[in-house]
Amino acid sequence: MKKSVTERWQSLRPEIEEALRHLWSTPELPMMEYRSAAYLTSWLENHGFAVESGVGGLPTVFVASYGSALSPAVGLLAEYDAMPGLDNKALPEVAPTGQVAGHACGHNQIGGANVGAAIAARYVLEDLELPGRVVVVGCPAEEIVYGKVVLQDKGAFNGLDAVLTSHGDSRNGAVSQPCLAAVHGEFLFLGAASHTGSPQKQNALEAAELAVQTFERLRGHHFPDASVEHILRRTGTMPNITPDECRLWVYCRHPDYDRAWAAYDRVRDAAAAAAQLAHTGFSEQFVSACRGYLPNDTLAEVLFANVQLVGPPGWDAQDLEWMRRLARSCQPDGTFELDQTIKLYRGIVDRYGQDDGEISWRIPLGRVNWAQPLQVPFHSWATTALSGSQAGNAGPLMASETLALTVVELLTDPAILAQSREELRRRVGANELAAPIYGAYETLSTQPETFWNGTWRETRE
Repeated sequence: MKKSVTERWQSLRPEIEEALRHLWSTPELPMMEYRSAAYLTSWLENHGFAVESGVGGLPTVFVASYGSALSPAVGLLAEYDAMPGLDNKALPEVAPTGQVAGHACGHNQIGGANVGAAIAARYVLEDLELPGRVVVVGCPAEEIVYGKVVLQDKGAFNGLDAVLTSHGDSRNGAVSQPCLAAVHGEFLFLGAASHTGSPQKQNALEAAELAVQTFERLRGHHFPDASVEHILRRTGTMPNITPDECRLWVYCRHPDYDRAWAAYDRVRDAAAAAAQLAHTGFSEQFVSACRGYLPNDTLAEVLFANVQLVGPPGWDAQDLEWMRRLARSCQPDGTFELDQTIKLYRGIVDRYGQDDGEISWRIPLGRVNWAQPLQVPFHSWATTALSGSQAGNAGPLMASETLALTVVELLTDPAILAQSREELRRRVGANELAAPIYGAYETLSTQPETFWNGTWRETRE
């Protein structure tokens, strides 16, 4: 059976590599991934998948399914959003393209690798007349921790027995480690434009800056273990004009979901108090809350066994030299470090957050990761360059073949799925999960461009 998977996957490899390139060449902002979603749905339809687009009222979502039996059903998550301001050519040096976004987290690789794995598994089901269903859920807006939170609430994952995905990392292998819960929103301060020399000033920027100073000062006392990051948007046009509007976008992260919320509530209180002191208007524009990834050792062990069969990424000498040049561009005095082993990772908390965490508390979720050089930071021009290069393909190709093997194994061994569900029940324990929490739905489903240009108004007063 595994020989059949490998043969099918190898026959599809040119299409997978083309998908990696195509998605990279058309980077799109979260919730605006129209071309990327269309490309992936067309690819899936050409291989016999039934596709439903616009699921959950989000235009760039799709659910693609192959197989007649409703159960067992294994899902693969496709991501394809890019990041604003991080465009670059596929060169080992800073070389902006002028595009609005860049794949600085490698979601072109996730989309291409995961969909390719689903297509390979679909043919093995047909070839060997196996039962079950392969499902691809096209998930937009991972970078704003959003798409999967909404889709969980809208029922897009209903009926799936397990979910699999992949991601770039600093290491190769299967991952069964928690990550950070994330809660984020934007706070809107409204003042009045006037000459800055006027004794009566309603300065929205001053209110936002006061809010930042307040919560940064209080962090050490109230939530020193949380990560709180912010940016200011619409901060004004000239020093001698009081800004009449300023937006403060804040992420609060913590391994514990409730602690992330507690930090966010403190930030919101500080922002509201700052607005009152500065005599400006104030409103909250909430975006989303997401739990951290809940590990599942059962799925991780199956993924680990299969990634060992596939072997580490097949970088050749030219790939390694290209990545050395890229690493020198990032850290001229650094030592080139690239993981070329395969391991099963458990235990410590990964210091990131992503929206499949919300799924993992409800459906068993497994992940296989691939390495990029340690000197190449994610969310930078350098990862954009790497994810569009030939050198960057070997990792996601390793992950894609691993996922194809794992999908077929899970569909043909219900005992593994049962064990993964039992592990999920044990880890969740007595926790009563509330419905997924999110805002900005009207904005992001109908006018996502206003979210990105900082003009959206969908407030909680």
